[in-house]
Amino acid sequence: MTLMRTRVDAVNVLTVILVVLIALPSRLTFAPLGGAGAPALVMGLGCFVWWAYDHVQRVAPAQVGRQPVRLAMLITIGCFLVSYVVAMTRAIDPAESSTANLGMVSLFSWSGLLLLANDGVQSRERLEVLIRRVVFAGGAVATLGVIQFLTGQAWVDRISVPGLSVNAALSGIFERSGFSRPAGTAIHPIEFGAVITMILPIAINMALTDWTRGAVRRWYPVLAIALAVVLSISRSAILSAVVALLVLAVAWAPSTRRRALLIVAAFMGLVCLTIPGLLGTITGLFTKIGDDSSAKSRTGSYDIAAQFIERSPVFGRGFSTFLPKYRVLDNQYLGLAIEVGIVGLVAVLALFYVAYACARRVRVIGTDEHIRQTGQSLAAAVCAGAVGLALYDGFGFPMATGVLFLVLGMAGAALRLARPSEAGGAPGPRSEEVVPEFQGW
Repeated sequence: MTLMRTRVDAVNVLTVILVVLIALPSRLTFAPLGGAGAPALVMGLGCFVWWAYDHVQRVAPAQVGRQPVRLAMLITIGCFLVSYVVAMTRAIDPAESSTANLGMVSLFSWSGLLLLANDGVQSRERLEVLIRRVVFAGGAVATLGVIQFLTGQAWVDRISVPGLSVNAALSGIFERSGFSRPAGTAIHPIEFGAVITMILPIAINMALTDWTRGAVRRWYPVLAIALAVVLSISRSAILSAVVALLVLAVAWAPSTRRRALLIVAAFMGLVCLTIPGLLGTITGLFTKIGDDSSAKSRTGSYDIAAQFIERSPVFGRGFSTFLPKYRVLDNQYLGLAIEVGIVGLVAVLALFYVAYACARRVRVIGTDEHIRQTGQSLAAAVCAGAVGLALYDGFGFPMATGVLFLVLGMAGAALRLARPSEAGGAPGPRSEEVVPEFQGW
């Protein structure tokens, strides 16, 4: 079926999933489905089924042109499946078998978000709509985080949705050096920081280039997200934000970079003057890293990880089979080396690189400054997500992982829509054109 504007399209479906992913606390699930009962996880699986069905029943050939992000995702799925088979053919603990099954379900759900975003966005206008909604969601959850910091209350423990039950007990407000650490609707402040740092460069770009909206609507999400990053008091969030800003600033004019540097310095000074002791706490995250228990846990995990990797270095022991009771690594890449081996780890790294390269390619071939800057902001978002995974077990946190794979898919879509057509080198399709790459409902 040809996609009609009056029908539900991929952007609307992804928006619903984004709202569920961001607005609902991650602990709320469909009880009968257990760990696989998170609403966003179920909807992601539906996206994968929809995408697969569309390609199976297609009567017309797909649009000519390579889709690097899609190919990289399918290769990653294949590598993880091989690792899963390896895990199921060895003597495996029942607990590991259960988490391995859940891990594969999660992988297909994340893939559904990526593939639907990569193939389903029909025009530049619809991609911009999706980007605006991602920025709005980021601003909303960041605002909740600021409120949590100021009030010292979680607030999300008051959320109750009929049909959903709490899969894990709420830990309450996290604290560090006497400050309340916000988590928004995420499981932990680290996940909260990972989500908003991925959205931060996209929000900044929209504030700078989306002149169809007023200044408040453009800049409020940036302010809320930037403030929430600082208030999260998270080393990983600060590092990811710095990386994102550096990648984003590469595409700016020197004068813009200078103004941005002054604004960041003034913003940080104002926040730290307003909240006494915050500056010392943040700087202590880095100057006292040798005494930090989480940093010691990361470095102390290397020898243990090496022992597990040596047992199955190629395809690993199976995705999600290295249980927290064995060791909390706080390094997703180290965990992947154990669980899916060198092959799986390389596939994931390649997926991130391909998405980054596609977004950067948009910067090169874009026909107007807006789409060019959009590509650069998506490249910055991919870098922020990739850096964050080195500092926590990211794939164990559903909200951050869902946003990451959505961003990867958006990077692929941006290249497809910016790439000149095979016939005549015309610019990519805009709102009045429909890409015959993904058929809708």
